[in-house]
Amino acid sequence: MFKARNIIPNMSVVMVLFIIFVSTMPTYIKFVLTIFTISILFPVARKIMLENKLRKMKVAFYTAVIFSLGLIVVPNMEELPPYDLSIISVFLLIFFFSAIGIYCYGIPASIIAELASNRYPKYRAWLSGIIHIVFGLFTAIFGLFDELNAEIFILSSICALLFFLIDEITRRSLEKAHC
Repeated sequence: MFKARNIIPNMSVVMVLFIIFVSTMPTYIKFVLTIFTISILFPVARKIMLENKLRKMKVAFYTAVIFSLGLIVVPNMEELPPYDLSIISVFLLIFFFSAIGIYCYGIPASIIAELASNRYPKYRAWLSGIIHIVFGLFTAIFGLFDELNAEIFILSSICALLFFLIDEITRRSLEKAHC
């Protein structure tokens, strides 16, 4: 597990774990993010994440960008000024926090979905989509403890659905390229 060629993933996990533990998040959220982050150290999870030229990492980045743009553009479509520095700073803030969630929670959840759905090739896409959405809705359990608004769960489910759709599109385009 700790070979010289694995130094970058291992150090990345250490840095993410450090950020998680020094943050002011509730303990149960830290626990879940820690478990998902440590899953990257396992060879099976890393193999899925790094296959097809880092497909899962790229999908996570695209999801964070599209999700952040959607949160900025959709609610403010009529009132967007041509150029405003505050919109860029809000975008970067949303992008940063959504990327943390997507990389620490979304990628491991997607790996779990891929491992489970590959056992049933006929229903792989449907099963993977359902698992992605269930993991997105799983954040509702956190909301029960913190009494958060229902919109938080809708946003995480939208993010999970976006991740699934982008993952399927990139998977199919790579399959077509290899044929």
